[in-house]
Amino acid sequence: MRSGRLQGYAAVMGAATLWGVAGVVAKSLFNRHLEPKILLEIRLTGAFVVLLIILIVSKSAARVPREALGRLALLGLSMTAAQFTYYTTISLTDVATALFLQYTAPILVTLYARVAEREPIAPLKFGAIALAVVGSYFLVSGSRGIRIHPLGLTTGLLSAAAFGVYAVLGRGVRQIASWTVLLYALGSGALVWSLAVVPPWRAYLAGYGPGEWAAFGFIIVFATILPFGLFLYGLQTISASLASLTATLEPVVGSAAAVLVLGEQLTIPQILGGLAIAGAVVLIQIADLLPTPTRSEKLLPPAPD
Repeated sequence: MRSGRLQGYAAVMGAATLWGVAGVVAKSLFNRHLEPKILLEIRLTGAFVVLLIILIVSKSAARVPREALGRLALLGLSMTAAQFTYYTTISLTDVATALFLQYTAPILVTLYARVAEREPIAPLKFGAIALAVVGSYFLVSGSRGIRIHPLGLTTGLLSAAAFGVYAVLGRGVRQIASWTVLLYALGSGALVWSLAVVPPWRAYLAGYGPGEWAAFGFIIVFATILPFGLFLYGLQTISASLASLTATLEPVVGSAAAVLVLGEQLTIPQILGGLAIAGAVVLIQIADLLPTPTRSEKLLPPAPD
């Protein structure tokens, strides 16, 4: 059981790492005046088609119980909403503010788990959440503080709520293979977005250069298929609140990638903030994996009937 949870944490940390690196790629596309809604269309439809081809070629099962279709559709919509509101927050404020607001999600998920699933909030878990939130603030703000646009604040909090819903719903379908879950989630999100917001032909037939296509390919595979699949895999063995807290590694990786790729500089408060987040992730994993008699039962929410 402990080895399974350890693999779950490793999968979520891998997802956060890929998301963090992908943030730099997305930022480069926005700097070229690509609209967030266009990027989201390319991301959703492209990832759905690529994953569908992979599952067909590998002859992997893609059927799911009929009663799970509604939850999978909601999972896709929450994933789409989280991505769009996050991109919108970036356009209204900046990447730092968007990251900080989205990663208030562990608080929302923990409160939901406490009320709906009676998951206890142990002192170590509460301390890890507080450490992660404070660390996120200093990492993304440095010494200048966070600039808040009223609408950006709203979309940022909505992105946190949508990401939290995604984590909770993903935990609820853990009996289905993670890649199959992701295929249906991407399909539902792509269908709604294509019909209601941006048709695929408008997104793909806009005369992009080789650099843009390379960036799209990276986002489709390494920012969507792999990280979302890894996150869903992690949810098979650890709770939604623990997974969302572990995913706060994303701004740490994103900041490091910005330093290496974009030449950005980190201040002392930002470095300390990153260390605080890393400490929070380590703390929650130590608390969960300690071989005490009842800890695993306390941290994992009850299985659905």
